[in-house]
Amino acid sequence: MLKRLAPALIALVAGPALAADLPSTKAAPVFVPPVVAYDWTGLYIGADVGGAWAEGRYSSLPGSVSVNGDSILGGGFIGYNKQYGQFVLGLEGDVQGLGIDKTVGVLRVQQNLLAAINGRLGVAFDRILVYAIGGVGFSDTKFWNNGPSYTDSDVGFDIGGGVEYAYLPDWTLRAEYRYYDFGKTNKTTLAGANFGFEKTDNTVRVGVAYKFGVPAAIPVVAKY
Repeated sequence: MLKRLAPALIALVAGPALAADLPSTKAAPVFVPPVVAYDWTGLYIGADVGGAWAEGRYSSLPGSVSVNGDSILGGGFIGYNKQYGQFVLGLEGDVQGLGIDKTVGVLRVQQNLLAAINGRLGVAFDRILVYAIGGVGFSDTKFWNNGPSYTDSDVGFDIGGGVEYAYLPDWTLRAEYRYYDFGKTNKTTLAGANFGFEKTDNTVRVGVAYKFGVPAAIPVVAKY
């Protein structure tokens, strides 16, 4: 009886030990590519189109008169961004053409140009950039008061904000609002009467930009 059980007992005891000595056959590790974030750093150039709403106010004793107009707006811009973590700093210049020409009574206002040199501060959410923009604005506004023309203040400030989306590595789309204020210009008519003229602009525009030199992607370290 013992002779019959001996081989079975030996196999039961020695089996696990022999199996432990066999080479391991673990599955090969699965490669997971690193997640990368879009980098907004670089020089860019673009074009935009939209609308402009001008508000002018002529004031003299005994009251004031508003001369408001609107126009299609279009132009181009160029700038440079530098990304620091999630924040993006930039410098941008733009020139816009428009065709505001409005007459109220003996008053007339004409404007064909808007331009600006601005700083930009944005927060990047990968391919989406939410930004504020502001700086020095320029205009070519002229106004008439029953005869000769006068030049409005050509320099003021502008401020606004927008959203930009990188739909390709080197192409972006944007939507932006901008407010311009050129202050108050004080003049004297040929008859010797003093008057003032105040001018502001509100603009809304959409644009497309090309970013030169696609930089290397920034790796994002996944946390587990």
